[in-house]
Amino acid sequence: MRSAVLALGLALAACATPQVTRTTLVAADAATSLIAGERLTQVVSIEAASRGSDSVVSLTLRHADGRTLTFQEANHSPNDLRAQGAGGALAQVMGVGEDVTTLYHATSGEGERAGAPFLCGPQGPAALGVHRGTDGTLRMVGLRQNFEFETRPDGQIEALPYSPDQVCARLTFRAP
Repeated sequence: MRSAVLALGLALAACATPQVTRTTLVAADAATSLIAGERLTQVVSIEAASRGSDSVVSLTLRHADGRTLTFQEANHSPNDLRAQGAGGALAQVMGVGEDVTTLYHATSGEGERAGAPFLCGPQGPAALGVHRGTDGTLRMVGLRQNFEFETRPDGQIEALPYSPDQVCARLTFRAP
């Protein structure tokens, strides 16, 4: 009986422990190097979905000098899913055609972000778009605001036009 309770406890603890992946991102162009430095550490933490909810995916970018930016994957609302779908609003902003992209929202409100942002000025980005190319490059865009949607007269939901002025960073990385 004791061993069954112990095994059950270990199994439950394993389910509650987030899966964490660390990757060193190396700047692939001069613009990225100027904005973010030569290297960033990307930490992705995935907390398994509980009954009736989606997984919680957190992405942290850590600058070589210790500054961090933290985001959470926008995998919960229908409009966020529309924005990052194949050929969606985020793919259009990133210029990746019909590819699928991933949208992340900053984890705290503007002006309240922990640490000193190193992207998009002192307030940091409101959202981050990520695209992994078939050649292994990782492209990111910092966004000053989130995407907005409206319902057309025919009932279709579409993203409002996104101003290029709202893109505050375009980065390209290689993962060694």
